[in-house]
Amino acid sequence: MKVNYQERIDLTADELKKILSQERTLANRQKVQALYWLKAGASQSLTDVAERLGVHRITVHRWLKQYMAGGLPELLKIRQPTGRPRVIPSAVIAGLSQKLSEESCDFKTYKEIGQWVEDNYHVSVKYQTLHKQLHYRMKAKLKVSKPVNNEKAQDADIELKIKKTQENSSK
Repeated sequence: MKVNYQERIDLTADELKKILSQERTLANRQKVQALYWLKAGASQSLTDVAERLGVHRITVHRWLKQYMAGGLPELLKIRQPTGRPRVIPSAVIAGLSQKLSEESCDFKTYKEIGQWVEDNYHVSVKYQTLHKQLHYRMKAKLKVSKPVNNEKAQDADIELKIKKTQENSSK
């Protein structure tokens, strides 16, 4: 059964081309591109459009159903992703970011930060969760230098002095 998708799309090819140039997100560009190819006749089937865009044909079919149901606004609507909410509330994250940006911030370990969160916000957060939030998402780093082994540092200084004296004496 041959379906003529050109008749189902209300917008003209020129309008779709203009909308395509204005879209900023990749997902919405792909959706408008699919409509443009179907309207302009560059592709005759959903399978061909899907192959050209690198998506599954069912995805293109779902986009077309969304367009038929509510037009272009329904197709381009940005949906809120579903899933489990974050363990650390956004108020705690905002407070942490403010505290870490202060000059008087003196956190030395993530355990201290976890204790501060528990004291101020009454939220218990696992070490791993707190570390992931601070280190990877917020790109925050603790302002503590690594401890240096004094014996090794002294040995290195002595070796350096010996080498310098040997070089000076050989000249």
